Amino acid sequence: MAKALPAAADNSRMGCIAAPNTTGAQTPARGADGMVLVKVEEVAQGMVLSEDVRDINARLLLAKGQTIEGRHLRMLKMWGVFEVAVAGSDPDPETRGDAPDDALADRASQAIDRSFAALDRDHPAIREVMRLALRHRPRHFDDKHAPEEEDGAEPAEAPDSDGLLTRMARIDVQLPEVPSLVYELNDIIADPLSSSGEIARVVNKSPSLAALLLKIVNSAFYGFRSKIDSISRAVTLIGSKEVSHLALGITIMEAFKSIPRRVIDVPAVLEHNLACGIVARIIAAHGKIAAHTEQIFVSGMLHDIGRLVLCKYFPRHAMATMAHARRLQQPLLKSEQALLGTTHARLGKMLLQKWKLPYALENNVACHHNPAAAINPEMAAALQMADIVVHALGVGNSGEEILPAFDAGAWDKVRMPAGAFGAVIQQAGRQLETFREVLQQG
Repeated sequence: MAKALPAAADNSRMGCIAAPNTTGAQTPARGADGMVLVKVEEVAQGMVLSEDVRDINARLLLAKGQTIEGRHLRMLKMWGVFEVAVAGSDPDPETRGDAPDDALADRASQAIDRSFAALDRDHPAIREVMRLALRHRPRHFDDKHAPEEEDGAEPAEAPDSDGLLTRMARIDVQLPEVPSLVYELNDIIADPLSSSGEIARVVNKSPSLAALLLKIVNSAFYGFRSKIDSISRAVTLIGSKEVSHLALGITIMEAFKSIPRRVIDVPAVLEHNLACGIVARIIAAHGKIAAHTEQIFVSGMLHDIGRLVLCKYFPRHAMATMAHARRLQQPLLKSEQALLGTTHARLGKMLLQKWKLPYALENNVACHHNPAAAINPEMAAALQMADIVVHALGVGNSGEEILPAFDAGAWDKVRMPAGAFGAVIQQAGRQLETFREVLQQG
């Protein structure tokens, strides 16, 4: 997973391919309240939908509570839906023979306890995420990206924070390939009269970007029945904003794949960021803020971009903060502030300002640990919660071992019930597997 990770599509209401269990067989995925996610080809007449079914543009196709008829099956296939939520239950994982061993379960429990040490565990959302993580993490994640102990001693003196900020402002960090690519895309998308041909012309300036975008669009994630062989056709089918945000996420993450592993495990960070983007989009859909799903995915992909900037250009500072946080058993964000006089969130904001990317992205990245300060607190809160969920599940590793904060007031604005987290986690797992498959093909 060393290559850049793309943005995900908003299929939080449509579902994705079922992830295989440890025995190699595919089973329905059980969500909250007895919900089961079933592939469309396995849906039978008489089943009852436990969630609304929507198309790629979030238009309602079938409502929750609808009893499936033959005509509904034809409609689902026509619109490219390949998994739906139905009422029912599947056998408990413990009875399928894929229960984790005690040692793995103990490690998962300890990791979750450590991550949540600074959070309010009595809050309904936090309590539910912990409960689900304790059930899912040992079966689906093996902590392969768990932080390793430092070989060397922590620097005796803290790095010069004033020098860091001054040098950061002077660094000429360039986007890979053609820096103007993202600027051109933003200009075209801002123009309501722009055409799919104009967007395709800009994307096609980078053959590698165009090829990866087409691979993603033709993946099981979107579920289109016929092959899409041009960027202009992709724009027509999934929209100019979707294509532009895919391009943006891919291009920016390419800039940081050369950081040495001794500083930070970049593939693990990319996996963490991809998962945060996926979870944030699903939370946005469940929390009734689906109008901003393209933006929130890219915000998830970029939320820790400041830490990658720190690791790439100031590796000594980065390693000092991680050693300091580990030694004191405190959030890395707190060590960044103590040693550097700034944080990865602020560095991320500075970088996005320098690249003149949309202010909404900049603001979400800057406030993902302090949603109340954001222009749209519910957006930043969804991003913060996605970060919490992904850490709890042990997907990738951002360098953070102890979660720094949870803004309950901002989270309330998202209006997502705690009972929805089961479905969020199930959907996110399958979407992440889909993108892993796409990336491994190339």
